[in-house]
Amino acid sequence: MSKASSWKVFLYAALVFVAGLFIGVIAGPHGLRMLLSPPTPAEMSSHILARLQHRLSLTPEQIAQIKPLLEQTSSDIEAIREATTKQVADRIAETDSKIAPFLTPEQKAKLDQMGIEHREHMRRSPVFR
Repeated sequence: MSKASSWKVFLYAALVFVAGLFIGVIAGPHGLRMLLSPPTPAEMSSHILARLQHRLSLTPEQIAQIKPLLEQTSSDIEAIREATTKQVADRIAETDSKIAPFLTPEQKAKLDQMGIEHREHMRRSPVFR
């Protein structure tokens, strides 16, 4: 391979690498958010209905009867998820308040900062919204 050809191969490989890096940086967080975020109640009920329709060969009348039930169940599941997330957060806060009396003022300040950071992480996380 000539010196000019080897530089072209290197240049093309570098361009492919940079393009992949760029796409990973741009698409990575969005893809992760989509992968980790729970489905909305509408998405959940639609998915379940499509699976039932496919596997059970539902008639249009059956779909009309089942769809409201699935929508209600999906909304109930979302409410349970939100309540559970709140219960976990409350339990963590309760434990922190029980730990605090054993800490020095500096440690207490650090624990408070850790709580702020944790709540901010939870607020940004697609899993806990």
